[in-house]
Amino acid sequence: MLWIAILSIVGCAVLCGLQAKIGLPGLMLAVAGDDSDMKIVPPSGTEPSQEDAGEKAAQEFVLQKENGNINKAYALGKRIACVFFEENGPVATCCEISLQPVVRLQRKILFAFVEDAVLNATLPSVLAETASQEFSAQVQQTDPSLYEKINDSKTLSYYLLCAKNGRERFQNIGEAFALLCGEEENAHLCSLGDQLYQKYSQLCSNMIEETAFC
Repeated sequence: MLWIAILSIVGCAVLCGLQAKIGLPGLMLAVAGDDSDMKIVPPSGTEPSQEDAGEKAAQEFVLQKENGNINKAYALGKRIACVFFEENGPVATCCEISLQPVVRLQRKILFAFVEDAVLNATLPSVLAETASQEFSAQVQQTDPSLYEKINDSKTLSYYLLCAKNGRERFQNIGEAFALLCGEEENAHLCSLGDQLYQKYSQLCSNMIEETAFC
């Protein structure tokens, strides 16, 4: 059966050559003797399993809890929610006071989007998630209807499409804001949306900095 062994070796060589030529990161075949000895070897750089990732996240949570950061993240989420609901606070009055109900609503939706983006761009994931979840819990408890509106996937998709680099940079936020206000061609609303994005981002960044995480 020498010819079978030869064909196996040649076939493997052709496969490996094709893999190298087109740059496939897939599995490598290690052949030694007949087919019964064929082994599948995982490629280098394989991502850790979900179990490993979960264990790492749990360890990170314990570490952040021990140094007091988890409690600070909860407090940050509550503070952001307080600012969010403040009657004459910055969410409602930044740049200019909006009297139209639809514009006031969209300001809140934009702020909720910005706080989540800034948290995720600034903090370790476990702290960002803790603060963001606490913010959401406060909103849901205070105003369930508003909670549903700020978590509407269709609405959020307009802002997510503005993502330039993950959750760190966004473009055309003002246009998305004007569109959601029902006046896509309104230059004033486009400008207001851009300004609010900048103001809200800075506001959230300041609150994170003032929280003084370890």
